[in-house]
Amino acid sequence: MVPHDRSRRGSVLPRRLTALLSASALAFQIGCHTYLPLQDSPPMAGREVAVELNDRGRLLVGSRLGEAVLRVDGRVVSSSETDVTLSVSRTVLLQGSSVVWTGEEVTIPREGLRGFRVREFSRARTVFFTAGLVLLVGAVVAGFGIIGVIGGGDDGDGQCTTDCNQQ
Repeated sequence: MVPHDRSRRGSVLPRRLTALLSASALAFQIGCHTYLPLQDSPPMAGREVAVELNDRGRLLVGSRLGEAVLRVDGRVVSSSETDVTLSVSRTVLLQGSSVVWTGEEVTIPREGLRGFRVREFSRARTVFFTAGLVLLVGAVVAGFGIIGVIGGGDDGDGQCTTDCNQQ
């Protein structure tokens, strides 16, 4: 009979659950928002947007953002008839890669913009994501036997209560 090692199993389980919860929280942040269709008028200050540049815009802001920028993601700081100032969180390049920014403010002339896409909360994505997450957690619980770990094992007196010999 192989002794039941609860300390090993107990330390692995919380790490797996922590990793699962962390991955779920990250996916929730990504999966539950969407960008609205392209619009011409700038949104109010404080809104999260994706600003799409035209060829002229790439030339005008190339020295500050890079010459191959397709889209600038960030928060609108201010806008006027002639330009828009963003607190930049990310730029997406023409070839598809992206560069993360840390909130630097960049002013983009309006003549260099194709338009704005406002970032909004998506109820549909949230529902689908939540359903998928529930199924995933159920599969993990079933796959790792979490219910069995919680409910059975050695009760402290050296006697197994349910599944000590199964490994």
